[in-house]
Amino acid sequence: MYSHSTNDGFYHCWNHFFFNGFFSIFKTSVVRSLVNDSQRMQANSLLSTIDQTFLFAGWSLGGFVLSLTGSTQSLFITAGLLSISFVCLLFIKEAHTYKQTQKRRAAKLMEGWRFLWIHKRIRALVIMDIIESLFGTIWIGAITLSFVKEVLGKGEAWWGYINGAYYFGSIVGGIIVYRMSSMVKGRLLLFMFLGSIGYAVLTGFYGLVTNPYLALVLLIMMGPAYQLRDVAQETIYQNTCSNGMLPKVIAAKSTLVQAVFILSIAFVGTVADLFGVRFVYLFSSFMLLLTALIGMAGLMYNKHSIEIDKTPAERRGGI
Repeated sequence: MYSHSTNDGFYHCWNHFFFNGFFSIFKTSVVRSLVNDSQRMQANSLLSTIDQTFLFAGWSLGGFVLSLTGSTQSLFITAGLLSISFVCLLFIKEAHTYKQTQKRRAAKLMEGWRFLWIHKRIRALVIMDIIESLFGTIWIGAITLSFVKEVLGKGEAWWGYINGAYYFGSIVGGIIVYRMSSMVKGRLLLFMFLGSIGYAVLTGFYGLVTNPYLALVLLIMMGPAYQLRDVAQETIYQNTCSNGMLPKVIAAKSTLVQAVFILSIAFVGTVADLFGVRFVYLFSSFMLLLTALIGMAGLMYNKHSIEIDKTPAERRGGI
């Protein structure tokens, strides 16, 4: 039994990181290529809402399909759906093409890393992303289940409610960000930091509660906060990088973030064992808030940094 569950977890993680690594880079690059500068915020929030909707449906229907068909058939269904998605990707054509310069393979591999190192403002965003991913594992199954049992005093059923509230909040957050995209445009840094601070504060309150219903409310409230943070941040990358450079930059950033995320599983698990699961959320809240405040001081109050809020057309027009 132990070996079977371990293998299932391994394949699930491999599938998630491997395919999501491809898709996240592709999605960000395609939006940069196909969508007008003024509509990127709306496009990113719409795609995020659709993504979270299907994740919510997957959590709700996955167990039902598994119990109905069995593990082997479920695996074939998953492989079939992935195949269909890859075929659909073939029909997406870039609106703009860019010339590929003749460079050595090693130089091409290093372009994204070099861009992150040279552009200090983007490097600061990546550092924030890395720190946030370090504490992103507070929402993995083992930690949330421990919190449900030890702090909220509930069983496995409430673990499902917690996951459902998390994804439902993401859907609500995506819709809200989509509706307020015109307000956010030109103020991406400001709203990104507001989302970061809001998410950090709500995480701290979540770590303090003992009422399970209040915990669900807080999780739903987190949705608009981290959707605003993530969508604004993704739009900043798209506005700053050219079509040719964006996939390389996102690939370099994703490599760093995913590497830290994997290491953070052991880190967060160790902290939970030593100090308790409640301390994990409180400590994560403090570090996320500190990261947001330091990032805000370093980027928003630098007169040169505010340019990354704007699209290339806005920068040329002096808006």
